[in-house]
Amino acid sequence: MSILAATILLAQLRCSPSASGSVDCWDAAKGGVPVLKIEPNLFGGFDLRQSDGKLVRCEKKASGETECRVVRQGRRK
Repeated sequence: MSILAATILLAQLRCSPSASGSVDCWDAAKGGVPVLKIEPNLFGGFDLRQSDGKLVRCEKKASGETECRVVRQGRRK
């Protein structure tokens, strides 16, 4: 995904924190359909859970950079 596409995607999302410490995001252009949940994980990073079932785990490396990898693929359409 290009930086422009990622910027457009993020501009369309609306997010709000929940009491459990996660952040729920929904697509304003699609009438508020939930598309993303951001949760802290046990490794000091965070997990991105997408509505299609895809799970991306992000962790901070010793260098200070954040590294993300797909842990579970989403449903195919």
